[in-house]
Amino acid sequence: MAYRANPFLERMSEQTTSDQEFVRLFSPKILERLQENAFQGAVHLFTSPPGGGKTTLLRAFTPTALRAFWNARVVQEMNESYDRLVDRQVLHPTNGPQLLGVLLSCASGYADLPPGASMTQEGLFRALLDCRVVLRALRSLASLLGYNSTDQLSNVTLEYDEMAKDLKSIPVTPSATELASWAETHERAVYEKLDSLASDVSAGMPVHIRFEGVLWLQSVRFIRDGKPVAPMRLLMIDDLQKLRKKQRAFLVEELVELRPSVPVWLAQRSIALGDELLSQGAREGRDLHHYPLEEIWTGARGANQFASFAQSILDRRLDVQRAIPAGAFAQYLEDQLTPDEVRECFDKAVELFALDTQRHRGNVRYSDWLRLADDASRVPSAESIIDLYTTRILIARVEAKRQLSLELTPLPAEDLEEGASKLRGAAEIFAHEEVKCPFYFGIDRLCALATSNVEELLNVAAVLYEGMQAKQVLRKQPDPRLSPRDQERRIKEAAKRKRDFIPKNHTEGTKAQRLLDAVGVFCRERTFQQTAPYAPGVTGVRLTQSELNKVRLNQPSSGEPLALLGRVLAECVAENLLTIRASAPSSSREGGTVFYLNRTLCAHHDLPLQYGGWQDVTVEVLIEWMERGLQPSRRRQMEVGE
Repeated sequence: MAYRANPFLERMSEQTTSDQEFVRLFSPKILERLQENAFQGAVHLFTSPPGGGKTTLLRAFTPTALRAFWNARVVQEMNESYDRLVDRQVLHPTNGPQLLGVLLSCASGYADLPPGASMTQEGLFRALLDCRVVLRALRSLASLLGYNSTDQLSNVTLEYDEMAKDLKSIPVTPSATELASWAETHERAVYEKLDSLASDVSAGMPVHIRFEGVLWLQSVRFIRDGKPVAPMRLLMIDDLQKLRKKQRAFLVEELVELRPSVPVWLAQRSIALGDELLSQGAREGRDLHHYPLEEIWTGARGANQFASFAQSILDRRLDVQRAIPAGAFAQYLEDQLTPDEVRECFDKAVELFALDTQRHRGNVRYSDWLRLADDASRVPSAESIIDLYTTRILIARVEAKRQLSLELTPLPAEDLEEGASKLRGAAEIFAHEEVKCPFYFGIDRLCALATSNVEELLNVAAVLYEGMQAKQVLRKQPDPRLSPRDQERRIKEAAKRKRDFIPKNHTEGTKAQRLLDAVGVFCRERTFQQTAPYAPGVTGVRLTQSELNKVRLNQPSSGEPLALLGRVLAECVAENLLTIRASAPSSSREGGTVFYLNRTLCAHHDLPLQYGGWQDVTVEVLIEWMERGLQPSRRRQMEVGE
């Protein structure tokens, strides 16, 4: 594949990417996170915002990709992918690919069918899907066997089990070439009727009474030269969001009712779920399994595993370019402040610390703490900066809790040490806010900025790569590594572009941008308080279940502002601008849903990247923000001493 100058701008799902390059860039880490039952007979729905990796995952199981994985098994860097596919029994150590992956896209054709829900129109939809399943399966079989077309399947015989007796619309023929010809003819017949100018387009229309393509796929056996081939089956239907809403519901419902014995993977963008995004778990059932791809990286080990997945993607991309030496992407991102950056931030931090603590110098309670801080003030280092800010936060907390009783004993140094371990994140983001100490740098924070989305990861990485390339090529510098300040500058530029692009890419883009900006301002107000009460900071807002019920689109009582807020929230979640996590009820509070700001947008608002910090709001407040925004307070949160 001929890459553009920046390999991080290429998208794996693009058909211009050759299968050889696809398998070379494919990270097998996602296979570790797939549940075992995803390969069992049932309907499996994969959803994610754009760029979440749905199409890439599906493409990995197509015949040409599996053959490419098989052919590359002797290449050392491909061992992990090969081993994962062998573990899933998709590849056999000696017999090669064992799975026939049949991939269809709803991107074209189906929405051309007449709208409505009549028996004829439903039958036409089934007919078109059935013939395409059959035709795509036979073409995939040809590719799996190394043939160029279905015309070469003359040495393949089709055999059927007992379930095939129930087939009414798909012919049970032993000839693969004859069946391929039937499917092609059947598809043409559908489109000939659609193109007809007759008033009754249903006359003579080929209609099916159920989706038989799945039944055919699970009942047919392929025999070549007396030996069975491709014993495992996987039907994959991508881009369900391209269908009409009724078509999607109709397809999913009927496929589930069929209770297929082969896995059926459906993939669609989260936007198609609409307000269901605001009620988690609504799609799960005995025969329908829902996998939001962004959620497979959550949980106790999810974040670490996404970081491993992300680094694997970045390293593979770096291997295919020649502008800078190949290797680990992380090695070109400095993860420690440079001496110049330390000195610049340190001097400012010491000056502000002296001003802020001057009024406490005569207070015996803080004598030990201030003595340790004075020691830190003599040694310029990143740790000294953190120590100074930790001490300021802890003093502010003590001051906020002070009683009228006279305290004359010094606070123990152990309390300072204990507090420092819990407040490091808050101290870092406070130093970034007040003395502009770089915060958004290093591989770990790059992975966090992706918000569990591959496309967002690549977008930010592309900007960083341009900086590396410029140092290596344009400035003729032998070391293309980016300093923390260089990284942060480029990351902030990418974050601003993301924020500025929101109105152009969303149905209610202006209102969504205004709401997200207000959430960012609100989180800043709560984060940068002297006492850091929500350390390391607030990055989300929560709606209780009672509040959330007000914005459900299916409630007739919802007024226009509430309905609009529901649409904006659902679209923001669908587009990964907000991520949602359930908040369990407790004895003192109602359960609800937390809406966390996209991590790249957190960088735009100079917020920390951790999850956990949130504040309750009401729908009335969100409506106000959506309509009018929220202006930041003029009061400085990290005040200096009077």
